[in-house]
This record gives sequence, C-alpha cells and structure tokens, in this order.
Amino acid sequence: MKNQKFRVCHVDELEHDQPRCYRVNGRDIFIVRHWAEIYALDNRCGHMGVAMHRGEYTDGLIVCALHGAAYDVTNGAVEWDAILPPPMSEYSSSDNPRIRQFGELTEAVETLPVQSYPVSVENDEVFITMRVEE
Repeated sequence: MKNQKFRVCHVDELEHDQPRCYRVNGRDIFIVRHWAEIYALDNRCGHMGVAMHRGEYTDGLIVCALHGAAYDVTNGAVEWDAILPPPMSEYSSSDNPRIRQFGELTEAVETLPVQSYPVSVENDEVFITMRVEE
C-alpha cells in the first residue's frame, strides 16, 4: 500500500459549511469547507452506510440524516452513537416475533468511526491523500 494524492475539485466549488459529495478513486467522499479549512471523510455513515452529505453539518460535526449518529469531521471519530427514533426504538419489544427480531438486530448495529483523509490545496485545487494498492 502507498499514499497517493487525488484531485477532488476547485476550492471555489465548496461553499462555507455546505457539505458536498465527490467520487474519488472509486469512493464517495464527503467534503466540507469551514472557513479556511477543508475536511474529507468517506461519505457513508459508520452505523448503516447512509450518505453523510445528506445530513446536518454544524459546529464541526456531521449528523447522519437517518439515525442521528454524529461524527467529528476533522478525524471521523464518533461524537455520539446512532439514535433509533420511535417506532424503531420500540420494535425490540414488539409482540410480533419478526418485528422484535428486526428491532433487536437494528439496536445491535454498532456506530463505527468513518475514514478521514488528509486534505491539501495546491493552486486552488483540492486534493485528498488515500492509501492505494501498489
């Protein structure tokens, strides 16, 4: 494995605090610009794989639109785990065995960190560094 830089976009394409998704080297990448800083993560929630750029970005966190898991955009760390809203949070106590099993399985899904990528800007072009096979 080696590190390789990939061009993502021109810096002017990124509006302040407006997440975007770009396809880079076969991966969907979440990109957000916060003033002079630009952050890049895999664009899939570490809970159930939902597109991160569809969530709410605020105060350095991206909150998943589906179950509310929050991630620190600087490093992809889990700020707080997913929250199952009603009626999903009530499924595990259902009298219906299939619904109860679905609820138990859903509650057991761990919220994992999201891969973050180093970002650099060269001549107003945004690049991320990814590990690739040689």
